[in-house]
Amino acid sequence: MVDDIKEDDFDVDKGGQVEIIGWLYQYYNIEPHDKVVNINGGPIKTNDIPAATQLFTTDWVVRYMVDNSLGRLYLEYFPDSPIKANLTYLLPGPIETRTDSFDLSKLKVFDDAMGSGHILVYAFDLLIQMYEEQGYGKRDATDAILAHNLYGLEIDKRAYQLAYFALMMRARQYNRRILSKPVRHNLHVFESTVDVPNEVFEKMNASKDTIGDLHTLVSIFKQAKLLGSIMHFEKKFDFDALFRAVNSLPDSTQLDLFGLQAAKNSLQGILKIAQVLQTRFDVVATNPPYLNRMNGDLKKYVKKYYKAYSGDLFSVFIWKNIEMTKQDGYSAYMTPFVWMFIKTYEGLRKSILDSKQISSLIQMEYSAFEEATVPINTFVLKNDMSADSTGTYLKLSDFKGGMEVQRMYVLKAIDDPSVSYLYRTKQTNFGSISGCPILYWFSEQTRRLFTDNIPLENAVAFKAGLSTGNNTLFQRRWSEVNIDNISFTTASSQDTLKGSVLEFRTET
Repeated sequence: MVDDIKEDDFDVDKGGQVEIIGWLYQYYNIEPHDKVVNINGGPIKTNDIPAATQLFTTDWVVRYMVDNSLGRLYLEYFPDSPIKANLTYLLPGPIETRTDSFDLSKLKVFDDAMGSGHILVYAFDLLIQMYEEQGYGKRDATDAILAHNLYGLEIDKRAYQLAYFALMMRARQYNRRILSKPVRHNLHVFESTVDVPNEVFEKMNASKDTIGDLHTLVSIFKQAKLLGSIMHFEKKFDFDALFRAVNSLPDSTQLDLFGLQAAKNSLQGILKIAQVLQTRFDVVATNPPYLNRMNGDLKKYVKKYYKAYSGDLFSVFIWKNIEMTKQDGYSAYMTPFVWMFIKTYEGLRKSILDSKQISSLIQMEYSAFEEATVPINTFVLKNDMSADSTGTYLKLSDFKGGMEVQRMYVLKAIDDPSVSYLYRTKQTNFGSISGCPILYWFSEQTRRLFTDNIPLENAVAFKAGLSTGNNTLFQRRWSEVNIDNISFTTASSQDTLKGSVLEFRTET
């Protein structure tokens, strides 16, 4: 820590506070990560999923995701806001103006794989600026952000604790009295539940349907550590009724023979997380887990509820998160960029292109992200479909180097949008090619090769293997050699060949 980590990374005034917490936790996880990912060749066990999937998100990528989702959304309401000057990684491009009403206290930002909280902490900083611009004091803004604006879920309890710590430290930076009273917040960790005794339900003051819904949720949350944020619910629950039922249980201060208090606490935790998962958000931003070596239970679940997106856990998150986003809201991601091209993710691409909008995307150099053995991109989707929607794309494939090199070229493109690696294209163009690959750099001339010509498979009748064109004329069979033209000899001792040699003599 003293020799290898820059001092600025510890300096709160220079943004190092959260960065250092995240990196330290990732290094803490190196040994279990390597053991699970590199040594174990089979499916990842439930208890090993956090170690296998926990990756810290580089600071500038976090800022790109939040600037181009939360920041962009705010500018759609307030295009002349001075906050725009602080959005360092906002990519160039037109920003549509919204005319509907805006209430900052109702704006919701969500990270459903929050890790050590990097995305939420930067969103907190940006929200503070928005509240101040709307006339709030920092103390009131801090309370409001924690209570109303920021939401986070995590399956790794240690990461959850670090996220909570980082967010509270950031809040205390703006309100030094924040820890002197109970803090209302919306960060939660998944805990697998056990069976709740029937006596607990019998003591509730609730309808039969409400009790049935509680049983359903308890059953689903038995797999909470396995499923995390990709839990699927078959219906929309009445959480007011559910909370009333649970809160009707008496608080136990004496010997708790039936485990009422433990059950009550567990059910309240379940309801809080389930309610978050059934909420629609203005912005969802995350670095989702990358996992294709799913164990049997997880693979079965993903195939059942997310079949078109089941190639990897990150692709499930891509679709689920945009579905949890409000109409005209934004979802932001850092993921492997294989979803853009290969057949495994064709269903995901088609679903996005048919009903969503790719607002912007940065495709990084193949080996830029040294923390993972996968090529990375970061992108923002808008939950809106306009036939003529045009996105902004950066192709950094030619710029060798780590994430700092990639950052420099992103800033260069923002400063000078005429650079050769910045592209603006309509996403309807991607449907011109079979499989809908996200080939944003294709020129109009190249694209027309696919739209204006007959596909080769329709123009040519293909045959497997080689063909002489006239087998009767050119093919010869053993039976065509006259027996009189075949002689059998024995090799001499000097010959390299041994035994009988079959010699063919054919007539000219």
